[in-house]
Parts: sequence; C-alpha cells; structure tokens
Amino acid sequence: MKLISILLILASLISACNMKDIHPVYESSKVLSNYPSGSTVCYLGDRFFIMGDDAAEVLVLDDSMKERERIRIFPQGEQMRLPKDSKADVESSVVIDHNGKPSVLFLGSGSHSPYRDSAFLLEHELKQVQRIDTKTFFDRLRLEVKDLNIEAATMLDHELLFGLRGNTTYPDNYVVVADYTGLTFKFKRKVLIQSSLQDAGISGMDYDEKDDILFITFSSEDTSNSYDDGQIGESYLGFIANAKQALKQDKLIITELVKLSELSLEFIDQKIESVSLTKEPRKLMLVADDDNGNTKIFTLRY
Repeated sequence: MKLISILLILASLISACNMKDIHPVYESSKVLSNYPSGSTVCYLGDRFFIMGDDAAEVLVLDDSMKERERIRIFPQGEQMRLPKDSKADVESSVVIDHNGKPSVLFLGSGSHSPYRDSAFLLEHELKQVQRIDTKTFFDRLRLEVKDLNIEAATMLDHELLFGLRGNTTYPDNYVVVADYTGLTFKFKRKVLIQSSLQDAGISGMDYDEKDDILFITFSSEDTSNSYDDGQIGESYLGFIANAKQALKQDKLIITELVKLSELSLEFIDQKIESVSLTKEPRKLMLVADDDNGNTKIFTLRY
C-alpha cells in the first residue's frame, strides 16, 4: 500500500510539473454567419460538429473552420431560432462508439422536462439522426442534484462524463460519471467541482487522453435557475492534471484556471459554451453564445 501511495504522489507531481508548460495563448476568432446560439462543439473525422441550443441544424466545419454542410435535426419555421419553451436545448455533445462506429451524441440539458429530456445520435456517414428518450436517466440525475442542467460531456476511457451546471440558487457544479450500453446510460457517481469562482457554472468539457488532462470551461451568468438566461459575465478555462486519478476523489480540484478576457478582448461579452480538442496538438476550439442569437468560435494554443 505504501508503494502505491508513493507512486500516486509521484504521478501527481509529474502531472503538476507538466501543467507548468501550459500557457494558453489566443490565436483567432470568427463569427459564424447565420447560425444561432452555438452551445456545443465536438470533433470527429476532420470535422467540427457545432450545435446551438435553439438551432434546428448541426453546423459542420472543416479543419480550416469553413462551413461544409448543415444537417437538420428539428423542423424549422420562419424564425431561425426555435421557441424557448419547447426547444430540446442541446447544450453538450460527445463522440461515442455506436455499433462499432464513432457517432456524435447531442444531449438536451434536462432543465425543462419533458421537452429537454432527449438526446440525438448523429451517424455522420449515413446522415442519420436518431432521437433517444433520456427521461429515465435524467430523472436519476434529478435525485442527485436540484435544478438539473447538463451543459458539458466528454468520454474518459469507457465512461461518460457529464457536467452539471449550478446557478445562483444552487451554486454547486458536478461531474457525473456514467456507464453506457448501447444507448442506455447508467449513473455511477458524482464528483463536486471545487472552485473559487463566484456564480460561474460549468459550460463545456473535453479530455486529452494523451496527456491525461481534463479541460473545463466555465461562464458566469446572473440567473437563479436553469431555465432563464442572465447577464453575461466572465468566462474561464480550467485544466485538471492527472484527470483519471482526480476523478476518483470526492472533489475535483482545478489545477489551473485562466480568465479568458485576459487572453484577448475578443472574449468580452461572449459566454463560452463549449471546448473541444482539435486535430492539431495543443490547440483548442471554443464556442461562444452572446445570448442574442449569435455564434462565435475561438482557437487557443497551449
């Protein structure tokens, strides 16, 4: 047991030393034309898949950030943005293995049942989208937290991680660890995110398997519940070193936290909603929503 403890301590020290080499640097930003409320992004097969929480289509970009196609998920009327009271509110996405093929899973936030108790599986090669009823799983999560609001997702080994966002009434943020079989999800445990941020909730998440780093974005918003929007504040990028070991604890301690507006003034009045690894090493894409229906993407080097 002593040897195991020593090895764990050494692994943590090595990871902490490696984190000293991480210095995020703003690279670029771009407003996406005629695409509303970007809320999540993930990367699969040389393509970025972006979804807005009130958008009817998935926006697909290539590595040069150029639009390649749009894939419709919901019927759309005359307005570009879907109605707030009945939208699915897709706020997170993750690449999963489905029938031996990687597919993109988009998740509703669960913040307004039953309208937001769904997930949508996109099989890109077939251009097919399948709706999944997640109410049973979301009801299980509602036993763990008050005012459920799923805002982030990623994969670590063979487990799914979901980021549950707090608000001014219930300020705690959690990472939920879950198993999945086919398209059925099973709760395993939740981990409290320990943070010094005031009124900032988790908004995005991705995992770097090579360096064992969990990236988490946070945004501050003056709202007392999971349904209403509030005034936009600051956004942050957090790093968790030695993530596999860190997630086995009761509390998830952020190794380093960066206020994004200090990297570039382009981040002012932008609510960062998601983060994704890219094809290039040590490069991230972030997606922002300004609550006026506009979508902006950013790239960072680290």
